[in-house]
Amino acid sequence: MKQKSIEMAKSILVYCMGLFIMAMGVSFSGTANLGMSPVNSIPYVLSEIFTALSMGTWIIIIFSLYILIQFIILGRNFQPWRVLQLVCIILFGYFTDFTNMMADIFLPNPTLMTFSPLLVYCVRLLYLIISMILIALGILFYLAPNLISLPGEGIMQVIAHKPNKPLPVIKMCFDCTVSIIALVISLVYFRQFHGIREGTVIAAFGVGKILGLYDPIKPALHRFMYGLEAK
Repeated sequence: MKQKSIEMAKSILVYCMGLFIMAMGVSFSGTANLGMSPVNSIPYVLSEIFTALSMGTWIIIIFSLYILIQFIILGRNFQPWRVLQLVCIILFGYFTDFTNMMADIFLPNPTLMTFSPLLVYCVRLLYLIISMILIALGILFYLAPNLISLPGEGIMQVIAHKPNKPLPVIKMCFDCTVSIIALVISLVYFRQFHGIREGTVIAAFGVGKILGLYDPIKPALHRFMYGLEAK
């Protein structure tokens, strides 16, 4: 019993570390200002329009809607454990606000740099690359304990299960849908691309590629949580 409690505590620690690392990646992406990853694009654009609410708060609001959509799709088959996704998004939202605050303090803002436009753009690209590295690492940590998924993944799994479609296809459709919604909102309000740019496309493909490079870390995470080699 004690061993199980220790394993659960370690799993929760790894899970929370994953959410925090992902939040750091989101903050680097926001500072780069080359476009957010698709799943975070709507909260980012709304936080830029309605500044009274932080990005973390908008993450909680929008991701809560994803839970509601899961409920609508599943109906009576909605599993009660899915409500626990609220805990995950509250954590992720607060982590994002905290890392955004840290980024404002410690990360040089490219828009304030007096370098040549080319050099400033290179700095933005560097931030974007760091963002993808952090987000991929965060995903690895967050998925390793196999606990509660964030509503973005949850809604994709539900949609994929209903029509029995491959998850990668549903993910691509979901990413395109939320990106288009964020793009329309930004064009209506800002009259330009804001929050959806080349970085959105790069992140959509790049994070998955980087995540594959972290495969050698998985056995070490498994040993930390359970003291066993991954099978």
